[in-house]
Amino acid sequence: MLLSLFPFLFFIVLAAAGLNGCTAIAVDPHAGFPQVSQLVNERVGQEIAWVPGPEEAAPVPTTISARLKKGLNETDSVQIALLQNRNLQALYTRLSIAQADLVQASLLHNPVVDLSSGFPVAGGVVDLGFGMAMDFIDLLYTPLRKRVATAQFEETKLRIAAEVLEVVWQTQTAFYRHQANEQMLELRHQVAATTAASSELVRVMREAGNVRELDLASELALAGEAKLDVRLAEIAVRESRERLNILMGLWGEDAQRWTVASVHLPEPREPLDAERFESRAIERSLDLAAAEQLIVAAAENVGLDRISGLFPEVIVGGKGERDGSEWEPGPTFTLPIPLFDHGQARVARAQAELRQARELRSALVVHIHAVARSTRDRLSGHRDRAFHYRDTLLPVRERILHETQLQYNAMQVGPLELLRAKEQQIEAGVRYIEALQDYWFAHADLALLLAGHLPPTEPTPTGPALEQAPRFPFPTLR
Repeated sequence: MLLSLFPFLFFIVLAAAGLNGCTAIAVDPHAGFPQVSQLVNERVGQEIAWVPGPEEAAPVPTTISARLKKGLNETDSVQIALLQNRNLQALYTRLSIAQADLVQASLLHNPVVDLSSGFPVAGGVVDLGFGMAMDFIDLLYTPLRKRVATAQFEETKLRIAAEVLEVVWQTQTAFYRHQANEQMLELRHQVAATTAASSELVRVMREAGNVRELDLASELALAGEAKLDVRLAEIAVRESRERLNILMGLWGEDAQRWTVASVHLPEPREPLDAERFESRAIERSLDLAAAEQLIVAAAENVGLDRISGLFPEVIVGGKGERDGSEWEPGPTFTLPIPLFDHGQARVARAQAELRQARELRSALVVHIHAVARSTRDRLSGHRDRAFHYRDTLLPVRERILHETQLQYNAMQVGPLELLRAKEQQIEAGVRYIEALQDYWFAHADLALLLAGHLPPTEPTPTGPALEQAPRFPFPTLR
């Protein structure tokens, strides 16, 4: 008789397994990466790579070594970062986690087998019981869970692509900073050489009795400060170089041998076409696309909670009990009665999360519009500032210094006037380099925004309530 019960029980399991097999997807550890790679390539024209396995001691690929042997430019440094940055490799593993969550959401709960036995005190035949049961309502909920997990997987891909773009931005700004520091070091070396020569000339003149002791002391002080400025500039260069090494994932000899193709920041480019700045930023925003997927997931979750609140589980199975020498088979049903908890709290929470996701998306739209306008204006302002230093202030300061030097040689002005003229010329050179650096920082911000991600220098719309929504946390944009 026990054997006659098995077909009924296994029919339940096989039917469930068959239905689940139609909807389940295979686990692909690299699922989603091709889509992320395509998104990045479309927006920045660079390739990314996901290297499986631990590669901490792996040598730098030949293609990267070839790039390091020549002087690096901004494009080279970004490409090396996209191929070598180990934080990106860790970032890509979030795709595997999201894919695993998607597969898990597609799986039915396992059937439960129940065995029991009873031993009569007065003796006799041992009572045996056998049963198997499954939560059959799970067949209805599995597609709903899968739709929620699918939206979350899509949101993860968009969010990871946006974070890759942020690494591109970090590398660009680090490269510009290093160029500015190299250019500043070159300027400081020139100033140190000039002041050293000037102080030596004044020393000779002082020995001949042609200048005062005050003149010599002033020149020596300026020369000493110039040497100190060189040392500080060298420290800044070292720091910005190591920042680039971190982003490019370089270590050992590779971290020491590379140089930049040019230590001078390029001139500002032609003014960008300001038309449709805001609409282009909205159209290409990966942050907005991810927020919309979050809304989809929240909406699907509302439907899931609404249905599962009424019928959290319906367990169907079969069992067999031996009464004496006879087996008595029969079906079993377990259905909770929603008298007290009919899912009203979960549904209310899901609806609140949906409203929250919609409001945050609206806030993000407003934020992107504002950042697009401010970044465009900042770029234009720093461009005008750099050209003003290059075309007006630097030539004027150089002419002032030349005329002051002539008057000083003719003993018509004192050393303090000459010293002040030199300081103002140096200050104008420093301000010009800073203006160029600010322009290229703004340019990198705008490029990132038009590629689809908010610049990390801008605050993003978040709220304290988000941290209390573990199922649909609004992702941090940086």
